[in-house]
Amino acid sequence: MLVALAALCAAAVAGAVVVRDDTDRLRATVTERAATAAGLRFALADLDAQRANSLVPGHSADRPAVLPPGRSADDFQVGNRVLALLTARQRRAEVSDLLRRLGADTARGEQVRALLDGLGRYDDLSGRSAAVDETAPDRPAGRPPTGAVTLSVDAGEVMHRELLPGADALASGYARQADALADRAHDAAVAAAWATAGTGVAALAVLGWCQWRLARRYGRVVNPALCAATLATAVITALGTQAFVSAADGVRAAGRDGLRPWTRLAEARAVAAEAAATEGRWFVYDTRPGSAAGSRFDTLTGRLDALLAPEHYSFAPGRAAHRETLDRYARFRDDDRRLRLLHATGRTDEATAVLTELGRGRIAFDFWDFASSLDTLADRHLGVLTARTASARDGLTGWPAVPAGVLGGAGILVLAGLRPRFAEYR
Repeated sequence: MLVALAALCAAAVAGAVVVRDDTDRLRATVTERAATAAGLRFALADLDAQRANSLVPGHSADRPAVLPPGRSADDFQVGNRVLALLTARQRRAEVSDLLRRLGADTARGEQVRALLDGLGRYDDLSGRSAAVDETAPDRPAGRPPTGAVTLSVDAGEVMHRELLPGADALASGYARQADALADRAHDAAVAAAWATAGTGVAALAVLGWCQWRLARRYGRVVNPALCAATLATAVITALGTQAFVSAADGVRAAGRDGLRPWTRLAEARAVAAEAAATEGRWFVYDTRPGSAAGSRFDTLTGRLDALLAPEHYSFAPGRAAHRETLDRYARFRDDDRRLRLLHATGRTDEATAVLTELGRGRIAFDFWDFASSLDTLADRHLGVLTARTASARDGLTGWPAVPAGVLGGAGILVLAGLRPRFAEYR
């Protein structure tokens, strides 16, 4: 009997320790690592978009050679360069902070150092591009100095060939780790439920058999101590099995409704920012049909279409928000088509305004609106994951102390119930 109770106690205690630890690691991996890496990927892509867009603004094509009385050069300025520069500064600060936080993970130290090296090269090239651009402050919109464009394109290559793939490797690595932890936590909870149920039933069978033997040999129908031990064993078996099954369901829901939708949305947010950066460089560098920048933009928007496809989104409470996000994405795409049409027809000033200025129907605003909705929806799923893992863990509140204490008491009751029989052998 004591061996059976010890087996049940070991199953319940070990299962509680493993499941609680796995759910804690899952939540920490996603909220502290995967979310940070996904934020880094977006911040890098948007940093590149803003630095590319900062080359676009300039004066309007109809500005006279001699300014009319009472008019300043700012009256003929097209595009919002200040917005791009301020946003770029903000994103650069975010990149430094996110890399610092990721550097705390020694297992990823080499990847973080590689990103820091690439970031240094990117800053050098984009800084030199800005310096060359400042040598021609009085230039038409959409026509920055050739040297500035060349350096900006080189900076973009560093971003697209080194920084973004490196950040993507970090983010996808943490996402795979989190996915494996979710599977592991679920499997551990299921195994603990089976182990608790199995050892509990075995312990109840042994206690029942002992009661039957005592009744036959000594003519006692009930042994109060053994009955109490049996009741305690039944309670731990039932509660433990139910708690572990509930934890398994909670972890499965955390992966289905939290982790996996969040991963897709976080990736979509970064891809959207990368597409916006490609759009800015296309505008000042190579607008020919079939150009590398145009092809890259088409590839990136194709990825967005797949990531945001309604058939891949099954979380019923979030469907309205997902449809709203798709509507904002459609507005962003409409702005892009309008930009290309204006540029193709030689209306550069209007195209510059569409690309860089704020307001509905402007890419700068509609991209921000779209990215913000992605961020809000992703945060919602991150909250779902946090809530479901917390619920799975809270279902085991008091464990493993509860089964250890209760079953330890049951063991004492067994000894107390059998003590009169042991006395016969003195």
